[in-house]
Amino acid sequence: MGYYIQNIDLSMKFILIVWVCSFFPGATNCWPPMEFPRVYDSWYECSRDAHTQSIRILSTIGFKRVNDMQMGTKYNCRESPTY
Repeated sequence: MGYYIQNIDLSMKFILIVWVCSFFPGATNCWPPMEFPRVYDSWYECSRDAHTQSIRILSTIGFKRVNDMQMGTKYNCRESPTY
């Protein structure tokens, strides 16, 4: 059993994309994606910030609207080419 971490390209970068969605059963609708300008050095950093940004976004929308519309977020950390 070997470790493959040595083969990871450490110059890989990531861009955070977050969607705000209403998760009503049978009627999931999402707003257009928000792409954040920060470039992350790792999936780990991007993924952690996705949760931080999600809390910020849902707090801005507000308890009543989030609760009434059953809103939540989903995210992707998209690989970004490095030059």
